[in-house]
Amino acid sequence: MEENVEEILFRVPPDEPAHLIRAALVCKTWRRILSDGGFRRRYCRFHRAPPLLGYFHHLGTCADGPQLVAAASVAAAFTTAPASPGGGYALDCRHGRVLIYTFSSAAATTPGLIVWDPITGSQEPLSMPADYHQTNTVGSFTGAVLCALHGHGCDHLDCHGGPFLVVFVATHAAVHATATHTWATVYSSETGAWSAAQASSSTDNNGHLATVRRRPSLLIGDALYFTLVHHFVIRILKYDLVGGGGLSVINDTPQVSMFHDTAVAIEIDGQLGLVELSSRSFIYTWSQRQASAAANGGGVGGGGGGWVRNDDDAVELQALIPPRRHTRELYPRHPCDSIRFVEGTNTVLVSINNSIAVGVFAIDLKSRQVRKVAETWDAGIIPYMSFYTLAACHQDDS
Repeated sequence: MEENVEEILFRVPPDEPAHLIRAALVCKTWRRILSDGGFRRRYCRFHRAPPLLGYFHHLGTCADGPQLVAAASVAAAFTTAPASPGGGYALDCRHGRVLIYTFSSAAATTPGLIVWDPITGSQEPLSMPADYHQTNTVGSFTGAVLCALHGHGCDHLDCHGGPFLVVFVATHAAVHATATHTWATVYSSETGAWSAAQASSSTDNNGHLATVRRRPSLLIGDALYFTLVHHFVIRILKYDLVGGGGLSVINDTPQVSMFHDTAVAIEIDGQLGLVELSSRSFIYTWSQRQASAAANGGGVGGGGGGWVRNDDDAVELQALIPPRRHTRELYPRHPCDSIRFVEGTNTVLVSINNSIAVGVFAIDLKSRQVRKVAETWDAGIIPYMSFYTLAACHQDDS
């Protein structure tokens, strides 16, 4: 019976979309079921959380633009990345969209932004904010993309084609300055313009230039979190999406090194935390203490008074990933490890090239399950999550 076939197809795992593609080739009836928009919506609600389909990375000079590495057997199904003759790289991924910074485009020789949906292929070019050129030479910048209906009833399971927001954050400081000016502006696809009012703040960096890192942001509730670095020490920049927006800096953070990009913000039980890949190949998570607990003492391991390292939940990579068989002399003397958090999950992407192994690994911090995503080490990893269905790709029944 057709309704029973649909119930069976609902249970095809979303992390291997190729199974749905093969099922669509069985017969016209199965293809009609899988291509129906109603099936797509019910399939997304049935599985609730979109799977990790891959990640974007950029190497070297980024001359070829952002590259998508598929973690599932669906590489051929992704649309071609937007043309960027001058090169570029991905800044952020969320709700099925990718925010790309381009040095130039086919239509203009000036830098710009593109919001791209790799599933449907839709692209929307954006001009840079008016104040961008004030920070282009001595400052740093990054951005975040999200569904415009966030917080207004959207479950983000099927956001393809819907309105979106882009939050652009930049730091600006004169050379040898001891304070950094930080500002943000928001682009709405519904109005087609950047917000006129820009939130701003100044942060004292003790003589070192503060920079906002070009790393994926973290969305928790109605706030976005960006990585701010003061002389290789991590700080967190918070942007509130409600109340007209506003920037604040969380200076009381653990003293973890950012030299090799081995610490990022993470969500722990709905609260802001940190995850760190230590030099000893252990993964530690850091949680914020309650105000009463923080008043009684400092954090663990040299961290701030409001943080504690969760040593009982530490993950030892060597216990999960078989060590290399070659001698250590064959490996790079300088580690190239990095870690990324897959938003909305318990998973981190770890890129390592050391005595343990080489490659990109997806590790569930709760279950300790490990999956090798790529054979080689990659830089600038930005996880990409989305549901892949035939209906989302606008395929017909022919």
